[in-house]
Amino acid sequence: FIGLLLFLTTRSGTADSLAAFIYGVRDWSAESENPLAETFETVHIMIFLLLVVLLFQAGAILVVTRQVSRRWGDYESSRGFGMTPESLESKFVEAGYIERVPNPAAPRGVDLIMTKPFDYGVDIWDRLQKRRSDLNKLIMYRAIRHEFLYPRREHRKTTASVRDPALFSFESYLEKRLGKTVLALVEVSASTWLISIVALAPIIYFCVGKPAVFIRGVQCLCAWFLVACAALLTVLLEEDTYKFTPQVPSDPRQTLRLFSGTSTQMLRRASQYAKSSEGAARIAGVNGKSSRPGLGGIENQKKALLIKPPFFNGDSQTFLSALAYEQLFRLISFFQAVSLTSLIVCFFNSPPQTLIEGVLYALSWCEWPVMLFFVVPVLMRRLTFRNSIEGKKDVRTMRQVAGEGNRGLIRDFVVLVRLMGLGQRSHELEAHHDPHHDRASIIAKVDEHNATFELKSQSEQLEIWNIYAVWDVDNDGEVILPEVVQTFQTMGFDKQIAEQSATNLLRLVDEDGTNIFTWRKVKALAVMAQSVKPTDSLDADMTAFFDLVDINGDGKVTAKEMTLAMRRMRIGLQTEDIANLLYEHFREAKLAVTREEFCEWTRAMSSPVVVA
Repeated sequence: FIGLLLFLTTRSGTADSLAAFIYGVRDWSAESENPLAETFETVHIMIFLLLVVLLFQAGAILVVTRQVSRRWGDYESSRGFGMTPESLESKFVEAGYIERVPNPAAPRGVDLIMTKPFDYGVDIWDRLQKRRSDLNKLIMYRAIRHEFLYPRREHRKTTASVRDPALFSFESYLEKRLGKTVLALVEVSASTWLISIVALAPIIYFCVGKPAVFIRGVQCLCAWFLVACAALLTVLLEEDTYKFTPQVPSDPRQTLRLFSGTSTQMLRRASQYAKSSEGAARIAGVNGKSSRPGLGGIENQKKALLIKPPFFNGDSQTFLSALAYEQLFRLISFFQAVSLTSLIVCFFNSPPQTLIEGVLYALSWCEWPVMLFFVVPVLMRRLTFRNSIEGKKDVRTMRQVAGEGNRGLIRDFVVLVRLMGLGQRSHELEAHHDPHHDRASIIAKVDEHNATFELKSQSEQLEIWNIYAVWDVDNDGEVILPEVVQTFQTMGFDKQIAEQSATNLLRLVDEDGTNIFTWRKVKALAVMAQSVKPTDSLDADMTAFFDLVDINGDGKVTAKEMTLAMRRMRIGLQTEDIANLLYEHFREAKLAVTREEFCEWTRAMSSPVVVA
């Protein structure tokens, strides 16, 4: 529209009339020397460059914030108890809140003894210091997530709830909300333009006619002033987020009890086994009790619950509303784009001539990475949380994430079927390798397949990890053979066939002879299951499973039959969920599918999801 306005005013002669009116008698000979037309062109290019910088900046912010979403994924999968460095127990020990004391009479041979209480901080300065700790961020994330999945009784009727927490990824929900927050930065409203004009016009007017070094100094000052404003906004936003964050028990052992069994993997495992008739040991594994050490006597006390956030416990004063934070962040982002644009324009118009000018110009540019890599991620993370807690749940996004969870379960099911098929076809793979099946060839094969696994997308790797983590009951990095056999049995396969298949899988990758499935071995199996003629082998595996599901042998499987089969595998999908997934693929309501349609559907469902 600016270009169209420029064309019409210059070609119609309006520009000449305006220029003569503003500047007096015309004293230029050629149209190209028209001062008003030249001003129009300069302003036009500057605005175009500003929008380009704004778009580039939003893209850079989106890339940087991907790191934030990966950290959320790590937080969501952290188990409560366990000796692994990623467990909450290990992090509390590392931070000095609890100590592992040897006790032969206690479970796991150790007792956890509290050395100091845990809190978010007693005042704003204390909280500001503690927020630098990764443990503090992790506990706050899990507390907010816990409240989101399991709202307090007084909020259950007034806020949207998650139908099945075991199938809901809070990390995926936040990632989608994060994308919407980034998108909002690009949408420059009329109010943003107006505020920018009011704020910047006096500064520009003040700089007119000043020396170049003075202008460079003003640019540097304004750039770092933006960083200071963004940092202040971050502190205020973190304080307001704290007021909406549920408080955890001061005894870190009670916090471990509270969050035990609520990681992504353990919730999914609980949904698989909580209603089954297996022994008490398996049910204990569901709740994570089998991996718990002694707790110094508090295990006999009543399990502590989350405490109301300060906002609902008398401290209801916040610095700004969620909308105000978003508008201010958008304004700062726009000013940041204006700052970068001014640096680019000034360089082409009048490059730095002296050392002082060069230093000031370089300092102005140094502000951009500081803002992008240090301030913006924190601001984006807290703003996303602020827009996702309490009464600000996005129901549409929640439904979208729930649908993706259903598709993820189908992909898990396909992976398990393919692993079962790999175990049954293992003799074909062994024929292509060393006939003696020696240890060196197995190690080389596992190394090769692990390298291939690392080339897979993050979503594909995460889906395989979730399956492995569900098997790893004790969170010790080891999965015993009966655990895999039990999974194959729940799929409907005969016990003898399930044992033979699981044994064959272990023989393919047992590089150390321990008869234990490790994460490294399972990664190799996941690659092997898809490496040889993936389409043909998938169809063969699915055909075999189809015959198990087709109880009456009529060559068709109904949505209800598939639901019953999934329930045998303890995949918590309803008939309605299966029908919706069939409709999404075939674009028509289907009460039943043939063998060919079933294979086509599972091929489509097994395709990896690209993270948006």
